[in-house]
Amino acid sequence: MSAETFLLEIGVEELPSSFVASALGAMPALFGAELDNARIDHGAIRALGTPRRLTLLVEGLAERQADLAEKVSGPPKAAAFEEDGTPKKGAIGFAKKLGIPVEALTIEDTDKGPYVFGRRDEPGAPVAEVLPELLARFFGRIPFPKSMRWGDGHIAFGRPVHWVVCLRGGAVVDAELAGVKAGRASRGHRFLSPAGFDLDHADAYVERLREARVLVDPAERERVMLERLEAAAAQAGGAMIEDAFLVGENLSMVEEPHVICGTFDAAFLELPDEVSIGVMRGHQRYFALRDAAGKLLPRYLAVVNTDRSPEIIIRGNDRVLRARLADARFFVEEDRERGLEAMAPQLDQVVFQAKLGSVGERARRLMEAVADDPVAKEAARLCKADLVSLIVGEFPELQGQMGRFYAERSGVDLEVARAIEEHYLPRGAGDGVPTTASAARLAVAERADALVGCFGIGLVPSGSADPFALRRATLGVIRVALEGPIDVDVRATLAAAHAAYEAQAKPVGARDEVLQALDEFFRGRLRAHFAAELPGDVVDACLGAWAGGSVRDLRARLDALDAFRGLPAYEALAVAFKRAYNIAKDVPPGDVDAALLTEPAEQALAERWRSVGARVEEHAAAGHYQEALTLVAEELREPIDRFFEEVFVMVEDEAVRTNRLRLLGSIARTLTAIAHFHLLSA
Repeated sequence: MSAETFLLEIGVEELPSSFVASALGAMPALFGAELDNARIDHGAIRALGTPRRLTLLVEGLAERQADLAEKVSGPPKAAAFEEDGTPKKGAIGFAKKLGIPVEALTIEDTDKGPYVFGRRDEPGAPVAEVLPELLARFFGRIPFPKSMRWGDGHIAFGRPVHWVVCLRGGAVVDAELAGVKAGRASRGHRFLSPAGFDLDHADAYVERLREARVLVDPAERERVMLERLEAAAAQAGGAMIEDAFLVGENLSMVEEPHVICGTFDAAFLELPDEVSIGVMRGHQRYFALRDAAGKLLPRYLAVVNTDRSPEIIIRGNDRVLRARLADARFFVEEDRERGLEAMAPQLDQVVFQAKLGSVGERARRLMEAVADDPVAKEAARLCKADLVSLIVGEFPELQGQMGRFYAERSGVDLEVARAIEEHYLPRGAGDGVPTTASAARLAVAERADALVGCFGIGLVPSGSADPFALRRATLGVIRVALEGPIDVDVRATLAAAHAAYEAQAKPVGARDEVLQALDEFFRGRLRAHFAAELPGDVVDACLGAWAGGSVRDLRARLDALDAFRGLPAYEALAVAFKRAYNIAKDVPPGDVDAALLTEPAEQALAERWRSVGARVEEHAAAGHYQEALTLVAEELREPIDRFFEEVFVMVEDEAVRTNRLRLLGSIARTLTAIAHFHLLSA
């Protein structure tokens, strides 16, 4: 069965950048599923594309479907045949569905009783016959943030379709998408090579597009774009500020990337760098430049779709950027004249959440939560004030940064100003955490306020739905505790946030119920966070012993247990500890009676535990879990192994049995307070 490269190119009106990324990300899996369901063998599937075309290249597409030969389970025998073997409707319908005579059905015994079975044999059809319907289904499943309808309105797609190329090897596949019949005629770059051309073979696609000034492979287009950006930055005497978002946006806005360098009035550099960069990035998708000293340059780089008349493009871009920067300067000047102190009262008119009140009320809750820290408390009073500023209204991503800028310019203490900005950290996985204790306390309090409030009114994340980004908020608390200047007592922090809501008479539910739900939520996030670096059973064992307080305490347990697993004594001790827990878990605590210890092995274990047990408990109580487990490994391996080899615990004598169980229970309880060894897989 011969195999050929398959090509599908859907030519469209220019798609927005996000539409291209969305479609290309989903297309290989969608098409692969269609091929697999249709029993069509194939090799690797690549998605290529630009704003004007979405393309699939499939290696080794088979000439025919694979033959189908399978045994199919049908209805129960009683529902298919009379007692004398006469077929009922169930048997007749099942046979018809398989395309076989009723006489070909068989009866087989299963776990559920006798059932009817039949064989379905279907020869594979030529792929050329199967593809038209398959392509139509695939076309309708390509996802876009928003689709358009055109013509008679029956077809929805990201943008109207203008041409379709569909080849298997050198042969045109007879298909039709959105009313456009497939052929071999593609199109080059709209400006640099507008003439259409025919493709002789699917294998020639990428090279022929390259000749037509289209870099259809996103990886190649990105490489060329970055090379040209870096060269242009060097020529301009600076270095491009790296920005993955801008790279992705510009990559999907051009078919062949070219770079121009424009300028703006150096007077605009008096604006905060964040504002100038935000204008270039947010409105224009330009790359900003810095000099060798890190100072922003009055220049920018723009990725464009043509190399013709660059001076005209530069003049137009300069003019637009100048107007945007002038608007931003006006906003900043107006905001500075008003000041954060005047902005803060306006937060009472801004809704945080309908049931949870205004942002002003939220700021007062944060002040209460960090009342023991004067810097954090003052920062809490002002930390949301820039939300009503003109510049943040235009560039929401600058919240916090502009708050710090305005605070510094109005004479606010620098530590307070820093906390105003840093309480938003970390915004995402690539961000750092707050650098000062005050900023960290405010950051944690802000997230705890959101978590308690949302859980208290039933806005709990489910599946992929998390409109208030509570998973990210939880991970932020975890990262602040592990990477920042302060530890976090999760239970106490959430309880304080709930008390602040109660003080404002907000309807956030019963304290114990909300905190229990949040405890489970935090444990799930902690499990996911630590499972990326440690075995899942280690994480579960430590979470089982953790009381829901200090995050760093949990980290210490994890480090200790992970180190313990590397010791030679670990495997034998882990098995012994699990046995001790399972045997003694239901026995009430009590003192061990030395007079009832008759076996040498139990006497030796009891004596060793008397000498080391208190020290293990002291280490554990101080959070020195590694020292506790090291002591256990050094002192208990031999006596506990010997105990289980030589002593029969469940003897008939109740007093002796209970005494032995109390000995094991004492050891198990002490170790279970460090980690739940019974949850370890080995």
